[in-house]
Amino acid sequence: MQTSLSNAAYVTSFDAGRKNLIAEERLEPSLSNTFGRQIYTSNGFGINSSLSRSGSRSIRLELVKDGSAIRSELYYNQPTTTNGWYGLSLYIPSSSWPNESNSDGWEIITQFHGTTDSGDGKRVPPISLSVSRGRFVLTVNYSAKRFNNEPDGKVRYDLGPAIKDKWVDFVYHIKYSYRSDGQLQLWMNGNKLVDYTGPNTYNDAANPYFKLGVYKRNWGNGSKRVIYFDDVRMGDGNATYNDVAPKASATDTPPPTVEDPTTSQPLSLTLMNADTQQPIQALTEGTILDLAKLPTRNLNILATSSKTIGSVVFNLSGAQINNSTQTNAPYALFGDTNGKLLAWTPVIGNYSLKSTSYAGANGTGTAGLPLNVTFQVIDQVIPPTETVPPTATLLINNDALATKSANVTLSIIATGATEMRFHDDNDDDIWGGWEPIATTKNWVLSAGTGPKWIKVQVRNAAGQESEATFDSINLE
Repeated sequence: MQTSLSNAAYVTSFDAGRKNLIAEERLEPSLSNTFGRQIYTSNGFGINSSLSRSGSRSIRLELVKDGSAIRSELYYNQPTTTNGWYGLSLYIPSSSWPNESNSDGWEIITQFHGTTDSGDGKRVPPISLSVSRGRFVLTVNYSAKRFNNEPDGKVRYDLGPAIKDKWVDFVYHIKYSYRSDGQLQLWMNGNKLVDYTGPNTYNDAANPYFKLGVYKRNWGNGSKRVIYFDDVRMGDGNATYNDVAPKASATDTPPPTVEDPTTSQPLSLTLMNADTQQPIQALTEGTILDLAKLPTRNLNILATSSKTIGSVVFNLSGAQINNSTQTNAPYALFGDTNGKLLAWTPVIGNYSLKSTSYAGANGTGTAGLPLNVTFQVIDQVIPPTETVPPTATLLINNDALATKSANVTLSIIATGATEMRFHDDNDDDIWGGWEPIATTKNWVLSAGTGPKWIKVQVRNAAGQESEATFDSINLE
């Protein structure tokens, strides 16, 4: 069954001091009309009075393996604000939540679901929190295309082992954009784990809407998933962390305090892959970058901040010199074109990079504490006679979860390899022949709908073979 929601309006919080809220759900005494339900079994939804984060009640959602139902969720059936805050507490009982070993055995437990236009197809949500192989995973999908049925790009964050048999508090701050100025921050139990600047949604006429519960298609271990929610809040762009955060217990880490930009360090640096626009690794003091081991030689350095800034001034010296001022996100040392990072291939040598944030545009206004790092670039090409085996990673359709077409694109990220070969679920134990290494390959999935997997193996000029690795996708 599916029920409607009332129109969005500001609410007065049960707790004094919380402001700018458009929704608050504490289950006291029962579920309000703020959230609608997508529940398809008799035990799918309930109010639990024996387990709560605060007060005396919580939401209990249950999904069972019955061949048809794929979700037990609550939803706020209004597009969320372009800039908003969201808080919730969830509890996963280990008795009904065994870890799945298959990469397809994930469960989405919180999502910001895209609001499709008439020309769009089925898509994965732009922002979702999942449990995958026993770990919390935050996934961001985005596309600048006006009409789309799959993302142009994806960013994933591993938040660590999924915490069970204990309440876990989450706070999101989201500024939606399919361009480079989008923002996404996430706190878990008061600790900021994600601070992302970049595209985070699809190019839709309306913003995504908020859902919480269990969404699951592929079952491996177990036949039931139960999850509890409490202290659910939504705030507009004027809200703060404290307005939406679940009521902290005595042992919770307190929320971050406002920092003085003249005495605190707001910046962090990330080495970026200019080919894929994805992060490679953090750039910290003393980092050694081996070009022979990086996935590409087309690089850039991105500065991100935990607070609102107006510009970043970079000063690079050493083997190469580059001074730049970046006023609009992404704040990249070697710039961007319409949000796409430009490529830099460094020469071998030692470098020193000074990065300074400013409150205003073009390096004006109050300056933050400069971030100074030194790093080294080397190029240690491993000769074929070495005993270090090659490595490989495989992605199907840029790591998409599902496809309606059997024609897919394989992306191969290999290190130290000269040849590759493939094996899919239609060939028993028969591998294909070796062929020259490439970064992409067209592939036709085996007949029939359902989960499909493909393996890849690479080898180097000395004949050393990598471990076989695979990716999977659901053919709908």
